[in-house]
Parts: sequence; C-alpha cells; structure tokens
Amino acid sequence: MVRINTKTGEIIEEKEFTGSNPEKQLQTYIEKYLLNILHCHFLKSLYKIPGGEIDTLAITEEGNPCIIEYKHRKEETIINQIVFYYDWLQERSTKYEFERIVKENEATSTIKIDWSKIRLVCIAKEYSKWDISLIKHLDSNIECYSYTYHKNELDIHPDPIINQNKRTRLGQNTTKEVSFEDHRNKADTKGKELLDLLRVEILELGDNVQEGYAPEYIKYYTDTTFLTIHVRKNWLILGLRIKDNKFTDPKGITKDISLRKWTITRELKFKNIDDINYIMSLVKQAYKN
Repeated sequence: MVRINTKTGEIIEEKEFTGSNPEKQLQTYIEKYLLNILHCHFLKSLYKIPGGEIDTLAITEEGNPCIIEYKHRKEETIINQIVFYYDWLQERSTKYEFERIVKENEATSTIKIDWSKIRLVCIAKEYSKWDISLIKHLDSNIECYSYTYHKNELDIHPDPIINQNKRTRLGQNTTKEVSFEDHRNKADTKGKELLDLLRVEILELGDNVQEGYAPEYIKYYTDTTFLTIHVRKNWLILGLRIKDNKFTDPKGITKDISLRKWTITRELKFKNIDDINYIMSLVKQAYKN
C-alpha cells in the first residue's frame, strides 16, 4: 500500500521491520500503546507456560483476560497457537495464577476479573490460507488484525478477509435479534445511568434520528450512521463519523481512528456524567456533519 503526504506530495511507501527479530519489534510497539490500540492493560511479555510461550498477556479495561499473538511471516500459522493458549487459560490452576499476576500489577490491582469472556487477539502481516480456513470453523470469537508499517507509522486494522468470513458465518448461524436492553445489560448501575442519559439527549437531536443495534454496538443514524456506542461496565466508548476540517474538540478527548478504514473516524470515552454537555457538543457535530 502506498501513502501520500498531502502537504509535501511525498510518497510514503510501505516498509518492513529490519533487524534479526521483526516480530519482536512489532510486539514492542503494540505493548507500548496497548491501552490506546486495544483498550487493554499490559501484564506480561513472552510468558512461558507448559508447552508454549504467550507473546502478550493482558487484561481488558472491563476485566476480561486477554491473550495477544503476533506473526510477521504469512506462512506461519497463528490461530492454532492462540487456541492452545486459550485452553491453558481455562484451567482452574491457571486462573489462580492469572489472578495473582493481575493483583501484583500496580495498574491492574483493583480490577475485578471477569471470566465470562476471554479476549483472543491475533496481529499479523498477513494470514495464511490455513488460518483463514480454520477461523471459519471455530466457535471462539478470535479478533484478527492486520498491520502495515510505513516510515514512523504503524497501522493496525481488522483483517478484511478473515472478518468477512466471520461475518458470513455469523449471518448464517445467528437468528437472535439484538436489542437495546441486550446492550444496556452489559453495564453496571453507573454505566446504565450514562447510557440512559446519553440516549435521551441523542434522540432529541431531531425527528430523523434513528436507533439500531449490531451485536457489538448501538448505532444512531439518519441517512448514514453518525454515532456508535460500545457499552462497557461503567463507561461508554463513542465513535463519531466526522470530517476533521470541520471538527472542533477544544479539550482534545477524541482520537483519530480514520486509518482503520471504518465509517467512524473518531473515538472517545464517556466516563463522567458531568461531561454530558461537552460530549453532546461533539455528538451534535457528527449529527450535523
């Protein structure tokens, strides 16, 4: 993929990691910005277990255990590895070990672990035909990301081929419709209060505002989606569809996610009910956009 600097006209060509261990370089970058990229707290790197070594052991902001695996070369398989590590994390003795690691980490010591979901993340340059075939037959919800590396830039985005296969399989096998209450029930009392207040404010933007539900998020749209809400236990992640040249965010609480190639281009967290007026000033810009 070729990128162009719109100010200078310079072509920024895709590069490869150099050195003896490019996979380790990729891992180092991801772990450094783990909270920004995947909303996870870092716990351990290259964590040895019987029969293997987990690249990155982490925990999500919601308290779900997380395993992250990396691959630099296309021909190497990654899916079967992460499934093996998933089985290890399900063992009773392992859960005690993981809980000890979380409590001993200063940044995560107060997080309550939620074992109802284990997050599995793969990050690779490309996925082999074996991985693409295997993912279609697994019930586990494995997140597959591809990366591109340019000069001083690392882009992480959902892999288009694998995620298309997952969507196809989901459409064939899933009949249950998702409702607002399904999303609301993901939150605790504080999270429900944030969601309920925000929902009222959004629906009052105009009679043309409609509400819809995807398995992972709530969406608000007119002719197109201008806002998405991912519900967490006691906060919300908001996604805005906005044009940067017309967008103002004086407090700088949103981040640019346009490189993910989604319709949504900016993202922010809503954690404090006192911020509702400022949050809505951003949402209104997306609505008017």
